[in-house]
Amino acid sequence: MNESTKTLAQLKKASKLVRLAFRKNGPKSFKRGQGALLNALVEHDGITQRELVCILGLNRGDLKDIVKKAARNGYVTIEDVNEKRTYAVKLTDEGRAVAEKRVAANDKTADDILSCLSDEEIAQLNALTEKIILSLKDKGINGKKKGRKAHECRCR
Repeated sequence: MNESTKTLAQLKKASKLVRLAFRKNGPKSFKRGQGALLNALVEHDGITQRELVCILGLNRGDLKDIVKKAARNGYVTIEDVNEKRTYAVKLTDEGRAVAEKRVAANDKTADDILSCLSDEEIAQLNALTEKIILSLKDKGINGKKKGRKAHECRCR
């Protein structure tokens, strides 16, 4: 095993442990489902379902299921708007409290994970990982799953 392989194995191991730390100490991911919806609404409360499709990168059917589930849980309300076949989604007080609690737990876990590094080391880590990301993107590796079409957003 050469040095590059060893370094990437360490990076992979660190990534796995970070995921486990978030799962153990913090909230579930904001990448999918109600968590992603609540996270988007914290920043863009009261936006339409069409805008949410663009922000979350979901199709309308999947978004509708997530919004209905969040509404059943009391996290959001669904309101009519003046546009044809669309609606607005707004956070309830309970939904805002859950979202803010998740953000705070996420921030605390991230701080705990990086507490072993100085500010300068964190800046170096950010610069190095960004450099790797840009290099991989330049090589055509973008992290999108095969077979999925990229969502076209007309709202941005």
